[in-house]
Amino acid sequence: MHFLKQNRPIPLPDAPLFASIGEKERESLLACLGAREKRYAKGAPLLGAGETTVHFGLVLSGTLRIVKEDYNGNTILLALVSPGELFAEAFAAGGFPLTVSVLAEEDVSVLWLDYRRLLTPCQNACPFHAVLAGNLLRILGQKNVFLTSRIEHLSKKSLREKVLSYLSEQVVRQGSRHFTIPLNRQALADYLAADRSALSAVLSRLQKEGVLTFRKNEFTLF
Repeated sequence: MHFLKQNRPIPLPDAPLFASIGEKERESLLACLGAREKRYAKGAPLLGAGETTVHFGLVLSGTLRIVKEDYNGNTILLALVSPGELFAEAFAAGGFPLTVSVLAEEDVSVLWLDYRRLLTPCQNACPFHAVLAGNLLRILGQKNVFLTSRIEHLSKKSLREKVLSYLSEQVVRQGSRHFTIPLNRQALADYLAADRSALSAVLSRLQKEGVLTFRKNEFTLF
């Protein structure tokens, strides 16, 4: 096992899952849900492709990597999960095997929640079950939009078009032609299913053409 149980109050980050639920109510709700906090060391696997789970996780501290391995054994980064964000909730809700693996990018602390208990009213008739379920549904919808966007980027024929598709979306999302992306160069290459050196070459070419300027993960799109 790669985790250590914690015998202390769970320090919850500002998480969308608990929107509109007060601090005291959260403690009661977590008890109803049988929530468990676990710590994992850097590099430890939390979930693997092919596994089934009825639990989904909320990152309390640290960062997780969601990755997928192709038939050639190449690992593709699908997402980085930060404190306050969920993972594996769609698989827990759907009841089908994971098609991805979840790894600790660094030492992490995770709150595990049982999806089945979320749907079952507790003996105390806790009114916040419905609020939590609504928050979870909203998060699932937002992630669906995110995945749809990524499919749109990856559907472009050339890497140049993929890069411009992603950066154009950031302009719309952030409301400015000058913006910072949440991915470093390797992570962006993984997100676009591209080789890092090829990505760097495309960015340099776009900068020489006056299409954009960039410094690390700060971009200006003209």
